[in-house]
Amino acid sequence: MNKEREKLILQKLLKTKSVTVKELARELYASEPSIRRDLKGLEEQGLVRRVHGGAVLEERSDSLMKIPFAMRELENYDAKLIMAKKAAELVRDGDTVMLDASSSAYALIPFLAKKSGITVITSGVKALMLLTEYGINTYSTGGHVIGSCLSLVESDAYNMLLSYNADIAFFSCRGLSSDGMLTDFSIEENIVRQAMIKRSKKAYLLCASDKLGKAYMHNLCHLDSIDGVISEVDFQKDLLSNKNT
Repeated sequence: MNKEREKLILQKLLKTKSVTVKELARELYASEPSIRRDLKGLEEQGLVRRVHGGAVLEERSDSLMKIPFAMRELENYDAKLIMAKKAAELVRDGDTVMLDASSSAYALIPFLAKKSGITVITSGVKALMLLTEYGINTYSTGGHVIGSCLSLVESDAYNMLLSYNADIAFFSCRGLSSDGMLTDFSIEENIVRQAMIKRSKKAYLLCASDKLGKAYMHNLCHLDSIDGVISEVDFQKDLLSNKNT
């Protein structure tokens, strides 16, 4: 197995959701038998599902948890930039902002750097590093680290968040179901997000359009419990039912 080529295949799948053996062989300068072996190896790891002529990204919860944060940044990259620009427009100079450990919230940081006098409280390990690079006043929630998503969770993180107040919170989740439930496969991260929602005057979900109409194991909250959804499309509630049909 070629680990570097496997990484490149996963990066492409995070962007396109499906690939063909022919296009991978052409783009990666490899033989089709070599690509098939790579896809077989990725399937054995539970990361992809092979289909006739190619493969699709395996979107089971246990599979998604195995994909490192650095690679998940590439998922819906263009959508994340659009969402980040929209979200930044809601932040005022001097605000205190809460960010979860999602790659969508991480994409917001360069735009927050253009604001004056803000403070950010985050449960994201990688977010902490980027925030300090930009010189933004930053607080860490502390807590246990989930290695795959570099997220700080459990009681230390939750209790720290309950000790603070924020003007606005931005967070993501894996799916927004057709009945308006924000859902994810990570119970620990959802508990941290619930604390952020509770201790912020306003809270917004960052949700790419391909997550609309999807439901996962654990319910974070209902759409009515937050102040809005920021997507790369003009979000309307009827999009949820349309995505489910």
